[in-house]
Amino acid sequence: MKSVLNQLIQLQELNFAREEQKASNSKMPLTLLEKSIVEIRAQLPPDVADRYDRLQKRYPLAVVPLAHGGCSRCGLAVPAAVVNAAKAGDQLQHCPHCGRFLFFPDTVARQPKKKHDAGRPAAIGIARFSAASLMVPKLAASTREEVIHELAKVLDDGGFVEDAATVEELALRREAIVSTAVEHGLAFPHVRDVEGGGLTFAVGLKEKGVAFGAPNGHLSRIFFFIVIPTPATAFYLRLLAGLVRTFESSEARTALLDCKKPDEMWKTLTKLTRETSP
Repeated sequence: MKSVLNQLIQLQELNFAREEQKASNSKMPLTLLEKSIVEIRAQLPPDVADRYDRLQKRYPLAVVPLAHGGCSRCGLAVPAAVVNAAKAGDQLQHCPHCGRFLFFPDTVARQPKKKHDAGRPAAIGIARFSAASLMVPKLAASTREEVIHELAKVLDDGGFVEDAATVEELALRREAIVSTAVEHGLAFPHVRDVEGGGLTFAVGLKEKGVAFGAPNGHLSRIFFFIVIPTPATAFYLRLLAGLVRTFESSEARTALLDCKKPDEMWKTLTKLTRETSP
């Protein structure tokens, strides 16, 4: 049954990747992504596939992790027997309240229980999600793995996540499904289902560019590393759309890439996203 659960999780990730590409207005061909979705769905038992389809019509996420003895999406407690069975992985488990598929995560990314507000001068615009301390104007990284490692460490050092290694591992798992790089030298590596805290992102720049899986082998130069609590999943797509809309402009990209210091980068990002931040 663990293989069926893994297929469900992968199917959901592919569906979400498709929504990400739509939100980013990406011109990347969806053919291979759609083919993978069809193939994985066909491998599921018919009753499981039908239940997944019904759930997806009601919720953005149909397969969610357990957290603190309850469903991480509806927030209600589930019987201990369901938690134990999910941990054993012998049978598919469902939330008795919302009906979603439940799984016991082997690795969990967490944010500190006490919200870290240093560097967030105002809870408006982009300041709700990031801070000057999370700006990296000159990444040392030269590979996709190094970019993710460096930005995960920035989030950890700033107290915005609890374990950089876990965040890094989960982000690389996501990249293995399909790259988060889009056009215009942009990439949006991320981790979903983060426990606690709020949606937060770090930004790194690499003027020479990094091979991150963008269309036609183009290099990525601006990286938004985003950690996304489960309740913020749908809102993340709005943030993604706004950031892409901002940096479709070559002038906006140049203005950000020209920044030499974190404070300068933060002020530029704040100004550029004033009209597009959700």
